[in-house]
Amino acid sequence: MIDGSLSLMYNNTFRGHNLNICLSSSMRQTQSTASETHYRGFPGGDLVSSNYAAEVYGKPSSSDNTTRLVGALFTSNYTYNNIYLADLTGRIDGSSEFGSDKRWSMFWSTGAGINIHNYDFMKSNELFSMLKFRASYGLTGKTNFSLYSAKDMYQLQTDSWYPTGYGVFLYQMGNPNLKWERKYTLDYGIEIGLWHDKVYLKASAYDERTIDLITDYTIPSSTGFTSYKENMGKVKNTGVELELRMRLYSDRNWLLQLYGSFARNKDTIVEISQAMRDYNKRVEELFSGYNPESSSDSKYAQTYLKYYEGASLTSIYGMKSLGISPTNGKEIYLRRNGDVTDVWSADEWTIIGDTAPKGQGSFGYTLSYKQLSMFASFLYTFGGDAYNNTLVSYVENADIKNDNVDKRVLLDRWQRPGDITTMKDIRDRNVTTGASSRFVQKNNTLQWSSLTMSYNFRPEQLRKLRLSGLRFSFTMNDLFYWSTIRQERGLDYPYSRSFNLTTNIIF
Repeated sequence: MIDGSLSLMYNNTFRGHNLNICLSSSMRQTQSTASETHYRGFPGGDLVSSNYAAEVYGKPSSSDNTTRLVGALFTSNYTYNNIYLADLTGRIDGSSEFGSDKRWSMFWSTGAGINIHNYDFMKSNELFSMLKFRASYGLTGKTNFSLYSAKDMYQLQTDSWYPTGYGVFLYQMGNPNLKWERKYTLDYGIEIGLWHDKVYLKASAYDERTIDLITDYTIPSSTGFTSYKENMGKVKNTGVELELRMRLYSDRNWLLQLYGSFARNKDTIVEISQAMRDYNKRVEELFSGYNPESSSDSKYAQTYLKYYEGASLTSIYGMKSLGISPTNGKEIYLRRNGDVTDVWSADEWTIIGDTAPKGQGSFGYTLSYKQLSMFASFLYTFGGDAYNNTLVSYVENADIKNDNVDKRVLLDRWQRPGDITTMKDIRDRNVTTGASSRFVQKNNTLQWSSLTMSYNFRPEQLRKLRLSGLRFSFTMNDLFYWSTIRQERGLDYPYSRSFNLTTNIIF
């Protein structure tokens, strides 16, 4: 990697004012090369040089990946008496990863804040040790795709030899108009410290608008390709984030601290592109051959992402289910016009769930006594949905002729009139069950992510050992996991735990 930068800085402080200005430019080139050749027929185990090999087998291969990024940056920061804060940033970047016609883009941001706790009338206040308001607005960009995704890529056809040498074929379709994904972000919040920071609260809210979203655009396989990178549509994200820390007790020997965090995000599709409309049409065409009396292809059991303005990127689509009829064992569906039917149709798809949680975060504690300390952390999510493909593929649509199956395939089925069950009549097993809200489940989780215990030796305990510091720590990760969705044995990976014993020695 080659990385170079040049900066010019200005700083001035006068009568409580502080001003910092920076102008900089940067250039970066990242290159990775690899080659591979296979040899065989060495006369002895100690003769490992390729010169001793009897032959080269297979085909040698090599790769060379290079990316370049050039940018210029302007930043300025201003403060007055550490009360009023303001900043302004602007930059222009050019990247070789984008299409040849859209490599350059300009970004900027501005922000302001006020430290109310630094006012003179607040300095004698015993309640607030910090009271700060802040807000910012800006435009940022990002790359979130693999190298050369915007370029046509060719590959040597090494399986055949022509009089003029190896041939080449086009194996990746590029997009010379692929441009930066851009995001406008409005962020504002408050920070509060109480009773000499025994309690600290940070609350933030944001509104993000992403335009020229970069994603895979699926195209007919008759073109020789299945997809290429394209800028598609606009998405809005709104959310809140909370952080809380409390020092409940502390003295010369004891310390007890609690912490917690909460975050919620909601995304909404503001505008869909023609590419998104074409994708929706292809999903609908996928089900054009579905026959509710005989179709058994597993593709009809899948849920597929669809794009609609006002909906979410995390929405689950399918047909709303009213359950299994006790009379005949067929599934009863609710059509979009309110009618009831026992015939599944992709034309009646609607939103049946959302994988995004209503909230997620972490909490934990730190407890210490003299040199002994313990730290624990937990993670949680709640309010999200998940489509249980395991129930669909291995229970509802199980192949009882060719596979070993779960006992639920037989025991949880409708068998006779009057049965109250969650699975359809087994005699309908040859017809694939389509995406249905019957398989949408609430996905609430609680995870004990880590527990660390450590002991720090005092300096006087280490004098005889001539050590400056000695610390033992024992960490356990992923101790416990709970979910409202059952983990399927033999299908889901077992929940793994890890243990680490660490010794830090300072001489």
